[in-house]
Amino acid sequence: MSANSHTNIPRARWYRIGALLFLIYLICFADRSNIGVAAPEMVREMGLSGAVTGALLSAFFWGYVVTQLPGGWLASRIGPKRVIVGALLVVGATGCLTGVVTRLPALLTIRFVMGLAEGVVWPSFAVLFINWFPTAERGRAVSLSQYALPLASVIMAPLAGWMIREFHWRTMFVMQGIPALVLAVVFWAVASEDPVVDRRLSKAERDYIVAGRTEAMIEEGSFSDVLRMPTVWGLCLTYFLWITGMYAFGMWAPTLLKQLSATMGMDTVGWLTAVPYAFATVAMYLVSRAADRSHFSRGWYVSGALCIAGLALLGQHFVANTLGMNMVMLVLAGIGIYAALGAWWSWALANVPRNQAGPAIGLINLFGNAGGICGPLFVGLAAAGGKASDGLYLIGFALLLGSLVALLLASKKRVQHAAPVGHVLH
Repeated sequence: MSANSHTNIPRARWYRIGALLFLIYLICFADRSNIGVAAPEMVREMGLSGAVTGALLSAFFWGYVVTQLPGGWLASRIGPKRVIVGALLVVGATGCLTGVVTRLPALLTIRFVMGLAEGVVWPSFAVLFINWFPTAERGRAVSLSQYALPLASVIMAPLAGWMIREFHWRTMFVMQGIPALVLAVVFWAVASEDPVVDRRLSKAERDYIVAGRTEAMIEEGSFSDVLRMPTVWGLCLTYFLWITGMYAFGMWAPTLLKQLSATMGMDTVGWLTAVPYAFATVAMYLVSRAADRSHFSRGWYVSGALCIAGLALLGQHFVANTLGMNMVMLVLAGIGIYAALGAWWSWALANVPRNQAGPAIGLINLFGNAGGICGPLFVGLAAAGGKASDGLYLIGFALLLGSLVALLLASKKRVQHAAPVGHVLH
């Protein structure tokens, strides 16, 4: 099929699969992270210490890491559609229940169960990316879903702040839990697991997808092959350090902003929290576009972005303790943390067997999101006298170490010319 004929291929894969995956991830990420906006009010009403607050913010991730590998396994065997629909139903229910329960043990349990449900989502997405998008488009498809991470905070943080101000933090959780239930119904009605069995897809688009979806990939392999790949373990370590910083930043930034100006209402805190993510969304688009057009390894983009984020969080500790200076550092940190996410998953998918995409991405995500447990907890424990800035400063070192590991992985490309096809870092 010629390059010119590609422009005539229908684009149902984008609006029926790509757009839906974006919306699902947007809602899921909002339901997991809106507790960060509500945290200052929850601390005030429930009298929580810094350590307990850190435990509450990280409870989601205790469940999230447990189901990464089972999620990939289930998606490969019963199909990603069933897994995603079931997960959305649980996420919506637990999101609403977060605003209903009144006791801390019940709240911790609900957040843990929400994590169990969301843990199966991204490994299931990996199977759909492989099935539905040719290699040449996969980076853009992954980036489209990853835009949900900063945009969830751009949209949902101000919305959550407004809901808390106008109603109550409990009402906010209920209202933001409902969309996941709606999406479960929509996804079940609209999505298909593979274009090969999708009767509504045109033959031209089906042939185009199937012909191009295995290029530059390891076509077959076992999970034991995945476990023997040093690159995979390097990706696991990089993502662990990255996510340690990402969720420490996301969960504690609203508290830091509230501490810098005690006179601000929660709606203002929500708007200020959205600012770094707005810049991060633009940066993600620019970096994804540059990485797709570049002949360099996507690992270079990952390393550079994490370096910027680490230096910004270190700098935040030393700048004048004013709202303006801290906002500058938080914007730079947000850009660095989120800019390379699209490039990251394209890089990871290119280095695992196609038939092991779900379990392999689940493994990387498992190790990565263990950082979601460590990051918020570590900031809570390290925040001397309740100052969030003291803990975020130390998180900067984790991001710099992640930058170094990514740099080492990216540099391996120069000496891997004799490696089997698909094992070369892209």
